[in-house]
Amino acid sequence: IMAVKLTEKKLVTSMTADQTFVVEVGGALRRLKLGDLQKMVGNELFYPTITLEQSSNPQFDLPTPFMANMYRQQMGGYMMKTVGGVVYAAKLDAGNWDYFADGSKVDDAAKYETMGRVPDCHFKGEGKTMQFGGLFPIAGGHKFDSPNWVGAYEMFVDSSGVGHSRPGVAPSRSKTMTDFWDCAQKLGSNFGLANYGFQCLIEALYQVSFGNLNSQAVIGSGFQSSSWEACRDVPMGKCISLGDGSGNVLYNDATLGNQYPVKLFGFEDLWGKLWEFRPGIRFYMDGGTRYAVVYSGNQVSNTANGRKFTIPSSANGEYITRKTLGAYWDAFPQAVGGGDTTYYCDGFWASTSGELLFVGGRASDGSLCGLSSADSNFGFSFSWSSIGARLAFYGNPIIVSGSELMAM
Repeated sequence: IMAVKLTEKKLVTSMTADQTFVVEVGGALRRLKLGDLQKMVGNELFYPTITLEQSSNPQFDLPTPFMANMYRQQMGGYMMKTVGGVVYAAKLDAGNWDYFADGSKVDDAAKYETMGRVPDCHFKGEGKTMQFGGLFPIAGGHKFDSPNWVGAYEMFVDSSGVGHSRPGVAPSRSKTMTDFWDCAQKLGSNFGLANYGFQCLIEALYQVSFGNLNSQAVIGSGFQSSSWEACRDVPMGKCISLGDGSGNVLYNDATLGNQYPVKLFGFEDLWGKLWEFRPGIRFYMDGGTRYAVVYSGNQVSNTANGRKFTIPSSANGEYITRKTLGAYWDAFPQAVGGGDTTYYCDGFWASTSGELLFVGGRASDGSLCGLSSADSNFGFSFSWSSIGARLAFYGNPIIVSGSELMAM
């Protein structure tokens, strides 16, 4: 239960996910359910609407973003640990990940998986327009098919072949998407990889939070250097001081000079360090037409069935001008021809032989990097020294305090 002040149909508050509210109306307090409150202030407030690609300008009109604010308040960093086959998680301090939310200092980050919570996220899409429900369902809408827990860092694979999400180590690479999934599975059967559903969700949340498709201009450039191997091998955790937040920090060394690694909603290096595989979508040719198939579940597959749509057969690092969007708010590119300051401001690669997706871009891709950057150029068994992955947990951990987790 929380209190809100209703003044000229505007809500001034910091909301929670609870659907029962105490509302001040005409000087009196009334207890209302979400549906009743919606009738009073209008659905346009509760489900703010955005429309993309109206012009080449990456900026667009952004309604009052309190639904996005509510959603982000339920996200945040956690330390996760498996004890006796049971997965536990403890909330980190929102502003300083050196501490748990209960005030206790993290004893050793290498003992845990640093994960970001991603609650179910609801929306209703049509064409280039989306109503964002966040924590609350919308009649006739959908929710993004994302795991509820995603690694705050790119995956590190230890000497035993186990995949982790932890600071202080460089991300692993030169494995196939299936290899990375196998490494995640060694943590437990509910562990896997951040998927295409997470990509659609994080792009949508970014859009309704900032109103500008140019993620490099809004959040930061990420690593940018022709020495991309040196950028890739910088240990993760450079943005730990940002906690659950978004932005960039200055990193400097003798080889790379000034660099600006990024964090978005608690997730570090979503672009500019190295590419990341995103299972949950696959591609194939049928005659002269190329299709995407979106599939569900904790799996990596080149044969899984699901809904499908047509996609471009060719692109060579050109800037994205149009996404699929529509009823499922698909983040997959559909057209190119823009620039680094127009439309999505990020690059796209495609070919008829491409069967899988990786996203984000490596340091040497420069302005082509960004949250929307996508590559669908290669076959299912492809691996490369500039592609990694991101851990995910497809289950429901038991939430405990930081001191309880450290005592296990």
